[in-house]
Amino acid sequence: MANKQSIKEELLILVASLYYMENLGQAKVAQLAGISQANVSRLLSEARKRGIVTINVKPFSPRNEFLEKQLIDKFDLNHAIVINSSAHRNPVQQRQAIGYFAAPYVSEMIKVNHTVCLAAGRHIQALVENMKAVSAHSNVVFIQAMGHIRSDIHDDDAFEITRKMAKLWNGSSRSIQAPAITQDLDTYKAFTSHRQIKSIINQMDSADLAIIGVGISSDSVFLDREFISAQDMNQLFKQGVVGEICGQFFDDNGIEVDTTYKDRVIGISLDQLRNTPDVVAIASNANRAKSIRAGIRGGIIKSLVLDDNCAEELITLDK
Repeated sequence: MANKQSIKEELLILVASLYYMENLGQAKVAQLAGISQANVSRLLSEARKRGIVTINVKPFSPRNEFLEKQLIDKFDLNHAIVINSSAHRNPVQQRQAIGYFAAPYVSEMIKVNHTVCLAAGRHIQALVENMKAVSAHSNVVFIQAMGHIRSDIHDDDAFEITRKMAKLWNGSSRSIQAPAITQDLDTYKAFTSHRQIKSIINQMDSADLAIIGVGISSDSVFLDREFISAQDMNQLFKQGVVGEICGQFFDDNGIEVDTTYKDRVIGISLDQLRNTPDVVAIASNANRAKSIRAGIRGGIIKSLVLDDNCAEELITLDK
């Protein structure tokens, strides 16, 4: 006569087989097994815990290693992370996907005792939102790489991004209490001569890593926040501006353009970024490829986190 344990196991196998192999609903499984529907759910859970039911999913990689290798070889990059896009995602969802899948790899670039500069932007916000908290004290210093774009703080502002990263990493943060672009040169001099702001800007000289976004004239955070008018942006375009990083506008070779904003930006300079061992640019959409190429040409960008559309466009630009 079978003992209770073997009878229980037979029931688990029966319920699991009817549900998973025969694709029957729980009500039908309950009827055939002679038990209540509530017990079916409980027994299915137990069958999974005991290993009677195992679920195998085909391995999935969100990264496109073929494009990553092409980018590294073509542009001599430190790192390249390319996240496959999906036709089912809108631009917001694509940014979130990049942030989610790239966060573990970008986390590996941040080392104990590092100084990390952080820019503003929705891509960086998505990355930070998907970072895992570090339990041990990291002694990492996170620096706000640019002043405030507007007075009310949003989640994609450099101030908020820097604050959140410092908390996640059990590190410290240094914030710039000043606008990203001042009204005139005199105001710029007044802010940058302040001891605290001057100290932060000087500390950027010793940065180990910078995480930045790449703006374009038709889709700039400064234009989106009405910090710069559409008319002024069109003028920048006429002057040869193809991209913007931390409020610094540059041409197709990554050289800063002599605009009316040149000596009014409070934040990390293009030269400081050039001297930073690793500068990670995060972007999506093929329309940013020219700006990214210019940043690479100018020695500003050293690593990339992109979607496959942007990566493919970037690779084909020089063909």
